[in-house]
Amino acid sequence: MVYSVSQKVKSATSQRSYTQWIATAGVLLLMLQTGIMAGWTSPNIARLTSENSTLPLTLNEASWVASCLNLGRFVGALLVPVLIEYVGSKKTIIFVFSPVSVSWVFMMVGNSVEWFYAARFLGGISFGMAYGCFSLFLGEVSSPTIRGTLISMAMIGAPLGTVIGTICESYLPMSVSSAIYLAQCLVGIILFMWLPDSAYYLVKRKDVTGARKSIAWYRGEQELDKELDAVQGFVEANAGKTVADNLREFKSTPIRKAMILVIILFIFPQMCGLFNILFYMEIILTKGKSFLVNPQEFVIYANVVSVVSTTLAIRLIDKLGRRFLLMVSSIGTTTAMIGLGTHFYLLSTDVDPEKLQWLPIASILLFTFTFTIGFMTVPSTVLSEIFPSSVKSAAASISSFTSAFFGFVAAKAYQPMVDGIGEAYVFWIHAGFSVLAVPTALFLLPETKGKTFQEIQDILHRK
Repeated sequence: MVYSVSQKVKSATSQRSYTQWIATAGVLLLMLQTGIMAGWTSPNIARLTSENSTLPLTLNEASWVASCLNLGRFVGALLVPVLIEYVGSKKTIIFVFSPVSVSWVFMMVGNSVEWFYAARFLGGISFGMAYGCFSLFLGEVSSPTIRGTLISMAMIGAPLGTVIGTICESYLPMSVSSAIYLAQCLVGIILFMWLPDSAYYLVKRKDVTGARKSIAWYRGEQELDKELDAVQGFVEANAGKTVADNLREFKSTPIRKAMILVIILFIFPQMCGLFNILFYMEIILTKGKSFLVNPQEFVIYANVVSVVSTTLAIRLIDKLGRRFLLMVSSIGTTTAMIGLGTHFYLLSTDVDPEKLQWLPIASILLFTFTFTIGFMTVPSTVLSEIFPSSVKSAAASISSFTSAFFGFVAAKAYQPMVDGIGEAYVFWIHAGFSVLAVPTALFLLPETKGKTFQEIQDILHRK
């Protein structure tokens, strides 16, 4: 049923675009969930810690509700390589939808903070797995010329989901919004059950016939044999190796350098202040005495800006390249964090707060725009491109685990650091981390736009 589509499409080019966009739409549904989980936080933390809350939380409990998402990501990161190795990236994505589906059920029936802890932890498992496998799946089924575009398109699901989560949590009862999110998970599961596995996974399983059909469906029948030979050559170059053999490959200089680079790339989004802005945006505006815009509504506006930015990144990543967008993101988020820090510093002096109301608004909008254009899209794109197939799943797991660890540290440490040294210095510390991405892009990151996996490996071995 699935493969018959390719027989009905006459143009190889349109077929290549059509079916790869179907796969991308499926991954976008998955990334919507990660955004919804992030967008859920700010309205609910503000509501649950308010004096009128029907289930009042202390600041410490609210901090744990926010942080449990990143705690669950540890488990998700550990599960990714095992599942990808044995069932492939497509079936792994099906599994990713399961914990988050249960988490929304918990949100529907929960009536205590312990339910929130459990739901957020389960959602975090799916969060960690999603970022560890989605780019691998798209990297395997997409053409080199549009690979970065498709991965960036899928990534738009994260900011779009954040907008959806923020709106739903601001205006709907939690039981209703959770039911909506659960229904979306079920749609994603059905779609991925229908999609074919990637040719790379099928060749690994010695299913050459299935691999041929997969290539024909995802990329069209034009030069099918050439595509199949390339996939077989890429996979067979790493065939016959045990897990221990694959892990030993990290001792080789090119792969070790690639792993260090990707770890660094995944640290930047966590340490530049992402989760603190997402989770505490409404509270930041309230404590910053900025009331030009209703804080609850502003959270929605800021997240819409991130959707626009991601859409722009889709058009630019395969034109301007990964390095340029990373530098733009670094400069923009650094400026934004300096602005927020300066705002809170000036509030502690004799400056009239009325004159500063515009500064946190401008800083947060700048942050959401520039963060998504590079920090959100580039790390996952590079992860999907830079490793040989034998170590991809392990590299994805390490990257996801690293991201989870630093995300948890940043989110959990935010409130204690604010209490200890104040908002100004917290945001300036984030600025210090953000600016380091500029030399990383200039001196460490190879440009991979438009290159095949083999061409990228050749570049790494020459360095």
